Amino acid sequence: DDDDDDDDEEEAEEEYWELTDSQLIRQAVGLLLLGTALVSVFSDPMVDVITNFGDTISVSPFYISFVVTPLASNASEVISALIFAKKKTNRGMSLTLSSLYGAATMNNTLCLSIFMGLVYFRELKWAFSAEVISILVVTYAVGLNGLKTTIKLWQAVLVAAMFPISLVIVIVLENGFGLD
Repeated sequence: DDDDDDDDEEEAEEEYWELTDSQLIRQAVGLLLLGTALVSVFSDPMVDVITNFGDTISVSPFYISFVVTPLASNASEVISALIFAKKKTNRGMSLTLSSLYGAATMNNTLCLSIFMGLVYFRELKWAFSAEVISILVVTYAVGLNGLKTTIKLWQAVLVAAMFPISLVIVIVLENGFGLD
């Protein structure tokens, strides 16, 4: 069964070998535009659903979006990481960790930059200190952990625990220290 998967992947890669650079670029740009269009169409309804769900269960939409949105938006990275990890090879595990670290770093950096840009340029009231501190703590912790060439089990558990730890950090900073 694993041999069939490897053959399928090689066949999929071979179809790209025959394309010229300009064809690859056109295909990549086309897929990016398609993805952008899909995000544009589905993002507003998703925000409405998250807000309504939070109102229904009397939980802040921030906490709902902190759990639901990452799972929905990173499903492709998680699935590809599971496929690489299923191979149980050093290369497969390395690809798994690289894709997850890359996705987490890109998501946090991009989203935080967009968020801070919106607050600054639209002159919005700043009420997100706890959330930003939580994101920065997690990003630095995972980044420092990613500097190692060999990842031990305890490090993987630490990285996996960062998600609930980040929620705890926000709760403690908001309720214990009065940050907004």
